[in-house]
Amino acid sequence: MPALSHRLLGYLVVVTGFLSLAFGLTTLSVLDYFGLEGAPAADVAAFLNQNLSLLQASMMAAMVGYVIAVPMMLIITAATFRGEAPRGWRGDFALGLVWASLPLRPLWWAALITLMPALLAASRPDADPDVAQTTFVTYQMLYTLLNTTTEDIAVNILGGGWFVLVGLTMATSRRLPALLGWIGAGIGFLYLVSSAELFGLQLGTSGNIIPLVAGVAGPFWLGAAGILAVRKIT
Repeated sequence: MPALSHRLLGYLVVVTGFLSLAFGLTTLSVLDYFGLEGAPAADVAAFLNQNLSLLQASMMAAMVGYVIAVPMMLIITAATFRGEAPRGWRGDFALGLVWASLPLRPLWWAALITLMPALLAASRPDADPDVAQTTFVTYQMLYTLLNTTTEDIAVNILGGGWFVLVGLTMATSRRLPALLGWIGAGIGFLYLVSSAELFGLQLGTSGNIIPLVAGVAGPFWLGAAGILAVRKIT
């Protein structure tokens, strides 16, 4: 009975995390929310007023998914390195990458959701122009700064490193399907490449395509690997 309850809890975590990520990131991509960085204040205001309810729901879902991704990754890590005695440095390093990303994952989403009422107030026709300008400049600064913290550091670098390490270990140890491991390592490589602009490297049109592929494939891989991992450790 305890094993069954643990398995059901594991499935609940994996499915909830996958659905939250899939809904949140897909909806934001369809809305082209990620194209607002550097956009004029008038365009940001029009976008917010037109898509407010769906935007809030998708941002909240993405934030929840980013946080729940941590226990999903811990479950997959446990299954991947299960049976190692003594546990090698790779298992410890993989756990360190997951825990290091945790405090950074919700920052961007939480800040933007919190700032949303101020942005809406500043976008009203009767709003003070100076206050409106200051509000939107603050929004763009936070958008860029916290996007770097959450996406580039927590997801692309720490998360991408975890994908590569766990994927390669999975592929070679065969505790989980080797093909799944190779796919995970490939997704991790795409995440790492997606952080190139943080280091001043320009990828041209690939700079838009690679993060999109990684962002879509990552949650699906976590969902599939998570389901198999729950079955392995319970």
